[in-house]
Amino acid sequence: MRYHQTNWRSSLARAVLCAGASIALLGDTGCKGLLDVKNPNNIAEESLNNPQAADQQANGVEASMTRMLSAVSVPYGVATDELDWIGSRDAWFDLEKGAISNYLNEFTDGAFPYVGEARYLGDQVIKRLEGFNASGALANKQSLSRSYLYTAITYATIADMWDDFAFSNKTTPAPAVGRANMVKLYDTAIGYLDKALPLASGNTDLQYAITAYRARVKQGKAIWQKITPEGQTPANPLVNDAGANTDARAALALKSGGDDKFRLTSNVEAQPGINIWFEVNGRNESKIGTAFTTLNDPITGTRDPVSAAIAAEFKAFGSQAGVFTITSDREMHLILAEGALATNDLVTFQTEINAVRSLDALPDWTPASTVTASDILQHERMANLMLMRRRLADLYRFGKKVKEWTTDPNFKSAVNDPGLLFPIPNIERQANPCITNPTACSQ
Repeated sequence: MRYHQTNWRSSLARAVLCAGASIALLGDTGCKGLLDVKNPNNIAEESLNNPQAADQQANGVEASMTRMLSAVSVPYGVATDELDWIGSRDAWFDLEKGAISNYLNEFTDGAFPYVGEARYLGDQVIKRLEGFNASGALANKQSLSRSYLYTAITYATIADMWDDFAFSNKTTPAPAVGRANMVKLYDTAIGYLDKALPLASGNTDLQYAITAYRARVKQGKAIWQKITPEGQTPANPLVNDAGANTDARAALALKSGGDDKFRLTSNVEAQPGINIWFEVNGRNESKIGTAFTTLNDPITGTRDPVSAAIAAEFKAFGSQAGVFTITSDREMHLILAEGALATNDLVTFQTEINAVRSLDALPDWTPASTVTASDILQHERMANLMLMRRRLADLYRFGKKVKEWTTDPNFKSAVNDPGLLFPIPNIERQANPCITNPTACSQ
């Protein structure tokens, strides 16, 4: 609204000035083209072919990607038990009850353009910076490394959340790839991270971010394969991915803090309507889920300190912008713990799960505990990966259901369709003929 109001006032002022000039000049040519204004802030796309703009373009990829996270994190959280709907908009209620397959939902619909923007921008900047690098004109190779990393986050987020996707190019539409082919988005993300790591030489923080996130993506791919095709809970939900385990150990070796995190500040330009902190802390359409605000540690029986700290930090950010935790040492230990449990290596499992618990001075888990290894793993993933967009797949693969999920006669629901992810929404269906009429599009 502010943007339109500013333009309205500017146009009105110009009209008044032109009217006054016309009167003063008594019929002179006067002002022409009231809207013929040149904005000095506009930059032609051709200007991006300047290698000196590489760092700024990498920053733009980061900004677009974090704006995407601001947009998708609310519908994702409300569809799980991480956020509870308490507001007035029925579309949030649809997500709350698990009607994820409704492609008309206004909030998944509103989030999708930011997803497409982040994906397209990331790929285009990578292509441009790769060209600079190949010609020897890229002064800072870490700008390309960061672009690979940020775009990998976009690709993995799409694969985690969306049932399908179309790789359109500006006004040129593309067909949907299909659920079975969405696994290739993880492969693209891993490929980008493979290219990013050598370019991060000398920057331990960037090396850690790339290595840790690559571990997370490799495990995410294996988890996705557990819930695909949708419709059934896997008999064996545990993942043991050798590549994820190797990267997790490498990431932990890069840092010595014990509780390191790869975090990104949200883009402050994010509009309030897509900002997760505005929707929860400002507009109050949803709140931190009761399942998390009442979560107790299964061994002590007292309030879980991890989820309590995450919730407190989230609220302290206010309603404008906050920080996304992309991955962490905690997740690395949990990846290694799960891999060990999948092979019944309880010694390694105990070491890794207690490495997480010790960060909050919680008592160790032991095989003699009344809490099973599976239960403590699920609890620690729930608490430590809160609001990191891991929860939906975990609910599905461990056979858990959110109490608000209900059967919807109009749409497939998460309650009776494990593995259900978000469909291509209406905004893309209306704009892309390849979605609504693939046969005609291919001709």
